[in-house]
Amino acid sequence: QGLNSSKVHSLFESSDGKIWIGTEFGVNYWIEDSIYVVEELEPLKNQRVISIYEDSRGDIWFGTDGDGAWVLDENGELFQYSISQGFKNDRIRRIKEDKEGVLWFATRGGLTKLENGNIRTFTTNDGLPENRIRDILFDSNNELWIASREGLVHYSDGNFITYNDRQGLNNIRVQTLVFDSNERLWLGTEGGVSVFEGGVFKNFTSENGLSNNIIYSSTLDREGNLWFGTFGGGANLFLGDYFENHTELDGLANDVVTSITEGENGETWLATYGGGLSLLKNGEFTTVSLKEGLLDDKVFSVYKDSKGRIWIGMRNGLAYLENEKLTVLDGEEFPYRKVRQVYEDSKGLIWISTYEEGIIQYNGEKFNQITTDEGLADNTILGTVEGDDGSMWIATYGGVSRYYEGEVENFSIQEGLPNNAVMMVIKDNVGRIWASTFGGIAWFDGLKFQSITTEDGLPNRVCYFIHQSKDGAFWIGTNNGVVKFDAELFLSDNPNEKEQSFQLITKEQGLVSDETNLGAVYEDSNGHLWFGTVEGVSHFFPENYKGNPLSPKVKIDQVVAAGRVHEGKKHFNLNYDQNYVEITYSGINFTAPNQVVYEYKMEGVDPTWQRTMNRVVKYPSLPNGEYTFSIHARNTNGTWSDEKTEITFLINAPFWMQWWFILVVILAVIGIIVLFYNYYKTRKLVDIERIRVRIASDLHDDVGASLTEVALQSDFLQASKIDPEFKQSLEQIGKQCRKIVTSLDDIVWSIDARNDTVGDLTDRMQDYILNVLEPKNFQVRYDFEDLKMENKLEVPVKENLYLIFKEAVNNISKYSNGDKVDISMTTENGDFKFQIHDNGTSGAGAKKTGHGLRNMVMRAKRINADIDVSTKNGFTVLLSGKLNTN
Repeated sequence: QGLNSSKVHSLFESSDGKIWIGTEFGVNYWIEDSIYVVEELEPLKNQRVISIYEDSRGDIWFGTDGDGAWVLDENGELFQYSISQGFKNDRIRRIKEDKEGVLWFATRGGLTKLENGNIRTFTTNDGLPENRIRDILFDSNNELWIASREGLVHYSDGNFITYNDRQGLNNIRVQTLVFDSNERLWLGTEGGVSVFEGGVFKNFTSENGLSNNIIYSSTLDREGNLWFGTFGGGANLFLGDYFENHTELDGLANDVVTSITEGENGETWLATYGGGLSLLKNGEFTTVSLKEGLLDDKVFSVYKDSKGRIWIGMRNGLAYLENEKLTVLDGEEFPYRKVRQVYEDSKGLIWISTYEEGIIQYNGEKFNQITTDEGLADNTILGTVEGDDGSMWIATYGGVSRYYEGEVENFSIQEGLPNNAVMMVIKDNVGRIWASTFGGIAWFDGLKFQSITTEDGLPNRVCYFIHQSKDGAFWIGTNNGVVKFDAELFLSDNPNEKEQSFQLITKEQGLVSDETNLGAVYEDSNGHLWFGTVEGVSHFFPENYKGNPLSPKVKIDQVVAAGRVHEGKKHFNLNYDQNYVEITYSGINFTAPNQVVYEYKMEGVDPTWQRTMNRVVKYPSLPNGEYTFSIHARNTNGTWSDEKTEITFLINAPFWMQWWFILVVILAVIGIIVLFYNYYKTRKLVDIERIRVRIASDLHDDVGASLTEVALQSDFLQASKIDPEFKQSLEQIGKQCRKIVTSLDDIVWSIDARNDTVGDLTDRMQDYILNVLEPKNFQVRYDFEDLKMENKLEVPVKENLYLIFKEAVNNISKYSNGDKVDISMTTENGDFKFQIHDNGTSGAGAKKTGHGLRNMVMRAKRINADIDVSTKNGFTVLLSGKLNTN
């Protein structure tokens, strides 16, 4: 649902996480990416809501521009307070509650308070300078501060005290009030921004960076930053007043500041490359240059010794200021050029570092040159410092040289330095020697240097200077800002603390330039730091620097998959062809948004957490599956966000990888295999049947015909006149041949594949009955009604069933005295039952033994059938088994 109006006048976040939105026509609230309307606030739908507040009871107050104040209590009931209830004016600019639970209202008609149901309004008659109140605010002492059109008003002990332009306020029309994290009161006026501290105002205008001087709103964010809403100039972010920058526009001789020192009276001397020497005193700059007697305007170094002399190292020589008198060392006395640094040791000796001419020792009377001839690593010297043992540690372009009592010991990359180009050396508060180089920094452990580089978390490899302040912090100048370094955290065993040891300060936080200069760092007597850069000098106030203590919150802005945008979803599905995924995210950090470091991991893709400063990550050609993308972020303090932000998405498999498709393919393959198997099996069966038919035909045509011919020949011979004994033999031969033909006929019938149906079997049985029982006047009844005559029978079943039938019929024919025979056969669910029964009595009580009965039992076993032979109430053979023996 949308807003009641596109004109928004007020915003407020309540304790339950709702963002209340006061519009031109009523109120909405926003939560979890959705906007809602409150039905109970229907009376406000035509009101301009200009202020919203939640009191200590959880009731929500709404200030309108003409209809008084409304309160929505915890029971959802809405009440109104207006002129009718005792207010002097119905235009409610601001609502606040003090520590006693009294509610205060800033109105166009004065200051109104609501206490225990009683309403009282303070006006000019009570001491207010103006009745039109714009803002109110309570401090930590529960004292009220009031923004009016006649200045800042402080209400304390029943009295109103006004502060205006007489105390330095830039404009008396105060629009908004806000306290910073140090309890300083900031005012937004129609003339800019003012901070009120110690009874005086410090003002900021468009000349200090404001986009517009008319301020309408202000707030303090969770990181301690101040925001100011302007009239037509957008929002302005104020990170803090811990930097004071000076450039040529302020009177600096040149923006390239190479060295800084403090004079005897607290004045600041700044060496510039191209403008000579600048003196900053009482906020004003004066210049010492060629016109004032310097050898050169390109000054490398400025240094104050123990006698108060200001030494000036230049490209063309050396000079010093003493008692405001400039002394230039002439070429005969000091023939060396390009003086990079001047340093005084504990013995009062002056050490002068030069470019390409070694280091010069000055004892007040004469100069002594020390070069590579005496063992130095290189003749380009950029600085020196004295160790606790009186040795001199010298920064050269060839490493670090330690000079002690005429002996030189050199340290280079082989001895632990990250780079041989050493920019500066210092001694820390425990006597350790530190070096800044073109490849990082390093400290001396007594035997060798231990390097600290970008691989250890150092934000930049090029380190122009290093300095330890009085509080123990190290300050490192790079070409990408100034690094605050905590050595104790870095050397701890806790990896989280190690990451928090580096804090990068850049132009985002107020540094005049990210590119610092070699050796251009100084700490003054107030503990303030000075950083020389290529665009001016930054005067840094460490006591005002709060750092960036809060971890950034990470929001996944959008996911783009194959051109389709997914926003505001924690889980979604993608098609298989949408597997090019681009994830955009942001770490919400206003102090240094461009220095947020991210760690992300895609489960199943990234083996470990991936670190980056980019705000987008791309995953091309992701395979199908479910993915979880997790990310968190780190700020400039090295503090990681407490919670990881996650999204999950599913890339669906293509249809050919879906389970149902794979199942279909498997079933199709199985079907094809079965089809080929059945085809092969059928082919085999057909071939076998053809072989059976051929064998049957051959037996019938060849063997059967031959035996028949033998029988006929024997009959023919018997008809002739032959010996009786020979005739008897011929008769036996004829009978045996006919018997064999009959047996052969049964074999041929069983082998022939054309006789494999149930119908063929029953026909064969009936033919046999006709030949055996019918001549003996037996009445035979057949019960084959329920049989499916076309069903196929296996050869073993058909053959053995028929032979058992023949054996039973032969028994009846030979031994039965009955005259009726019943033959039945049924099939059901693959089983069969066959029975033959006569009504004779001659077999009653006979033994169930004999060669014929044993043959029937044997044949029944061959087809795994059960056989029961009974002679009670006639001769009965019952056979049951499976039609398919496999």
